[in-house]
Amino acid sequence: MTAGPGGRPATESSIRLSYAEKVRELLRESLLDAAGEALARDSWTATRMADLAAAVGVSRQTVYNEFGSKDELGRALLLRESIRFLNEVEAALDEHPGDAVAGLTAALEVFLRLSAEQPLLRAIIVSGGDDSRHSSLGALLTGQGATVLPFVTDRLTGHFLTEWPEADRDQVLSYADAVVRLAISHVILPAARPEVTATELGQVFAPYLSRITTQIPRNA
Repeated sequence: MTAGPGGRPATESSIRLSYAEKVRELLRESLLDAAGEALARDSWTATRMADLAAAVGVSRQTVYNEFGSKDELGRALLLRESIRFLNEVEAALDEHPGDAVAGLTAALEVFLRLSAEQPLLRAIIVSGGDDSRHSSLGALLTGQGATVLPFVTDRLTGHFLTEWPEADRDQVLSYADAVVRLAISHVILPAARPEVTATELGQVFAPYLSRITTQIPRNA
């Protein structure tokens, strides 16, 4: 018999609950995938809940039961893609332990390249700046004052502080904020290929990185 929590035999109801949770997660991910595919073809304004339901093979009411509204589905999609995006940026940083400039350059190249290749990521990063607040998917991030900038900045600040525990938090926060703002500006108005821009920005930040990543003895 299958063991449940605490070594107790798993009951039929607990197995059914686990299965139900997996089915719901699959439904949610399938609907988000369908929304992403629809956005690759058309605008968020033109994307209909009924079309997403049909793509997954469920009723429109099922989609509303899961997300509540079209805007909430859009926010869930933006959050999922933002997290996936940041995971890739952080993975690039982690490929260069002990070399802050090389890590920054690699991360910026990933940031700029993915933003150029994927329209949905551009919508997230630009946060509706190119479109009407009522029609842009990116505007969902600004509708309640929650822009992408603080989300990305806070996440990267935490990542940097884990790598540089002796660094001053305020300096690291200022660094992360400046990097993100400059990267977003190059997404909106590209000046060169991603790898070229990433190298140039890495060189610009190199002196500051050298200063904030130098460990200072606590008894200094």
